[in-house]
Amino acid sequence: MKKHFYLLKTCLCALAVGVLAGCSAEGDDLQLADGMGAVKLSLNADTGFETTTKAVDESSYEDLSLYTVQILKDGAVVNGCEWSGNALPEELVELDNGNYVLKAFAGEEYEGEAASTAGFYVAGEKTFNINSNKIGVAVECIPQCARVRVEFNEMMPEYFKDYYVEFTGTSALGSTKETWAKDDKDPVYLALTKEETVTATIKLVDKEGKVADDVIRTKALAPGKAWALKIAPALENGQLGISITIDESTTDHEVDIEIPSDWL
Repeated sequence: MKKHFYLLKTCLCALAVGVLAGCSAEGDDLQLADGMGAVKLSLNADTGFETTTKAVDESSYEDLSLYTVQILKDGAVVNGCEWSGNALPEELVELDNGNYVLKAFAGEEYEGEAASTAGFYVAGEKTFNINSNKIGVAVECIPQCARVRVEFNEMMPEYFKDYYVEFTGTSALGSTKETWAKDDKDPVYLALTKEETVTATIKLVDKEGKVADDVIRTKALAPGKAWALKIAPALENGQLGISITIDESTTDHEVDIEIPSDWL
């Protein structure tokens, strides 16, 4: 069973922008009081993935109503400075002088689940400083994961009893592995917040249960990046192997693997 991130799939309620202590919204002609400044907020959400998949509508993450936007100071949300992404104040937001973080996110932050087929966490942060001035600050959100996908050729069952791919290597996975079984179809989103090297180990078992040597591929993946593997059987000069197409854009690579001759 695939693991799931704790993802909020419903729209986030817009929070009223009040004249509360610590955070208030005013017009562009705002006259700043001593020791205060103002900021104009904007949000950009883009998954970075190239396509929309059947299981997860990745383009839905461009819906700003899914996002919570916050202004933080010293790690805490400034009083009154939290909104839905589609209800940001059009006016300047008045703040005391100091250092702040503009944060936006959809879903709940990684809490121990390393992989998902149901969705992913999207977030972004931008630091800024208020010093008796008026500034504009934009935050860009990206998936806090990489997408991996495997496509097994329809001819694989003619040569192999079982075949699957094990993904390992991310900090979130630790010593565990995420398995793509032969009948899986949905992309897997691997939790990561920085570039990490992901290992794909291809496992092959013949009709009689004989196990071939592992075929291993690695790729450096960063948040918002994708990796696709297309795997098909290959016969050449009586030798059985597999053909792997990487990222759907490179030339097929023939891979020699140790398989007994009585498999053929």
